[in-house]
Amino acid sequence: MPARSSNIPLNRERSALQKMSADQGLSLSELHPAGKSTIAGMLAKGWIKKQTLAIRGARYLITPEGQAALKAKIPL
Repeated sequence: MPARSSNIPLNRERSALQKMSADQGLSLSELHPAGKSTIAGMLAKGWIKKQTLAIRGARYLITPEGQAALKAKIPL
C-alpha cells in the first residue's frame, strides 16, 4: 500500500480539525484524541495556529490550509 500523502489528515488530525473553527479556539484537552505530538505536526503543516490568551491560555484555531486539508479527498 502506498504511503498517504502528507496533505491528507490522519484520523486523529481529522477528528481535531473537525472540532475547530477559525474564530473560536479550543484548548489541547478539547482536541482529544489528538495529543501534543499530533498538534505539533498540524502546527508544522500550517493547518492550525496557536493563540495564547492571558486568561484562557493556549488555544488552537483552524487555518484556511487546515480547512483545505479537511476537504481533501481520501484516496481508496
